[in-house]
Amino acid sequence: MYDVRITLSATNGVMRRCLLSLVLTGAVSGWSQPPQAGQHFDGKWWSKTSSDEHSGFINGAADCLTWTAHEKGFNATPEQLVDKITRFYIGHPESADLGVVEVWKGIWDKTPPSAGTAQPGETWNNANWYLDGFWWLEGTPDERQGFVEGYLWCMRTQVTALSETYSKPVSFYVGKIDAFTKANGDSKANREKVALILRRYKDKESAAPPK
Repeated sequence: MYDVRITLSATNGVMRRCLLSLVLTGAVSGWSQPPQAGQHFDGKWWSKTSSDEHSGFINGAADCLTWTAHEKGFNATPEQLVDKITRFYIGHPESADLGVVEVWKGIWDKTPPSAGTAQPGETWNNANWYLDGFWWLEGTPDERQGFVEGYLWCMRTQVTALSETYSKPVSFYVGKIDAFTKANGDSKANREKVALILRRYKDKESAAPPK
């Protein structure tokens, strides 16, 4: 149930943007993300980056949180979240240091179930949803950047039993996925999920020292 994603039509997207803003200052306190070294994906980052990068970040974080970290409640789509998160940060400038995923969690916890699920559109309940090589090829550069940022944020902060690491910059992984998907073009190879393509470029495991 929690892992299903429903992609909305353009008309429904307009309708959803007409919904009243949800006040959630108190709601985010129950779920917090651990600190991470390097970039912080908070209100300051959100205000300086594009809507496409926001969408990519939500897709990447949701993919990892749902299918790798096995967290529940992160199946919302960018169409359901980006405007709400933007309105929250605009309406609560004092919360600029609050992480994007904290705001996301607070918003979604306060969204009525019917608003999140009872909408016409395509339903995706397979692992990693529709986020495959074809989806990647259709995305903008900012969207691809955001996806890798969101996915790696999750891998580095939310996956407790970490079995793989990614120490290179985001641009390295974006370039590798770009090359892989473009080389495969319209072939079935691009049905591979972006998360699995990314895994091809994880850090190599160090060889065990000789005994």
